[in-house]
Amino acid sequence: DSNDLRKDGGGEIVERITKLVNESLISDGSYGVSLSSEDVLKAIDSGKSEGGSQGRHWVLDPIDGTKGRFVRGDQYAVALALLDRGNVVLGVLACPNLPLTSISVAHPHSPNNEVGCLFFAEVGRGTYMQLLDGSSTVKV
Repeated sequence: DSNDLRKDGGGEIVERITKLVNESLISDGSYGVSLSSEDVLKAIDSGKSEGGSQGRHWVLDPIDGTKGRFVRGDQYAVALALLDRGNVVLGVLACPNLPLTSISVAHPHSPNNEVGCLFFAEVGRGTYMQLLDGSSTVKV
């Protein structure tokens, strides 16, 4: 929920989030108005769930990237999963700083100096990788 963002000191982060949300909405072109900070906070709260084994729930970890740092400190991942009745049915793993050198053979259009990719999997459909430049997906 938005409780931490509403606390003293959260204003700057809320402004940054609101700016990013509005930039995304403008670039998408399907939403004709910009959102206020309060609109964004209400949208965050609309996703509030107690979790559990009933219904569908999104799980995001870590929200700010701080607890998912790997040993060297320059690598981190953000994980998102959709649970349906307590079972993971969809998973996404964003690795923004992952060097692509070791996977460039599997994706020949990737120069060795690029970093960042997204892995995603859906039960019954397989696992895929996509570079953060928006290029085509590769089945893993």
